[in-house]
Amino acid sequence: MRVNEVEIQWLEKNVDLSILVEHIRPFFHNTDFETSLEEVQEGYVIQAVSKIPNLQLRINVNVLGGPNVFTVGFFSGGKRGHLSSSTVAGYLTSAFGGGYLIIREAEKRKVLDMLESRFWKHVQIQVADLVNSATKKKEIK
Repeated sequence: MRVNEVEIQWLEKNVDLSILVEHIRPFFHNTDFETSLEEVQEGYVIQAVSKIPNLQLRINVNVLGGPNVFTVGFFSGGKRGHLSSSTVAGYLTSAFGGGYLIIREAEKRKVLDMLESRFWKHVQIQVADLVNSATKKKEIK
């Protein structure tokens, strides 16, 4: 399966990243993923793992930077340019009249592409809703 690696940068939005991360996580819960959150020096990493049987997807979302310059990254799959072992096995079995694994990988890729598209729409809405949330948080303290 190919690797989906996309990062988008936002400038001058003054977004509280801790709130943004908490608004991103429900997206995965609503699409049958379990999530864990790790705070790193540069920001946050959300790890999402599919709970759907026979759909082994692992996605990392990085939210890095500060309120006025930050990136959100969506990463899935293995190393770029490498085929998964099930894809290789699918190609081999297709030579002998099989092909089930190729079909399964194609379905997985389709699900991942649809999920990623919906993810970016969700993130754009959340960022727009959270503009100046870093300032509002400071005012509340």
